[in-house]
Amino acid sequence: MTSVTTMKNINDMICSLGYKNYKAEIKTADAQQSYKDGVIVLVTGCLTGKDNTRKQFTQTFFLAPQDKGYFVLNDVLRYAEQNETDNSSEMVNGVKDIAPMPLTPDPEPVHVLE
Repeated sequence: MTSVTTMKNINDMICSLGYKNYKAEIKTADAQQSYKDGVIVLVTGCLTGKDNTRKQFTQTFFLAPQDKGYFVLNDVLRYAEQNETDNSSEMVNGVKDIAPMPLTPDPEPVHVLE
């Protein structure tokens, strides 16, 4: 994983990835109002290149309000691995049985002071 932090380095990294040659297919997009009238957005989909290679991705970004709309304050883009194995299930008598998952308690809400 690569991290970049300055505006120039972020721009250089994005330009070096050659996204002009990809077509985006959005599968899901979810948004909800957040801190100080901002909006948190979660997008999933696929990028398809000229050679028809598909990369599944998840992107989360925070839209902060400004005078005439919003700007992207934070942005995280992650590609999903295609070769992950499912270790949570096993075959029993020819039927795939999903192993029970442990329940986790709901986290306590965290209050942010303004």
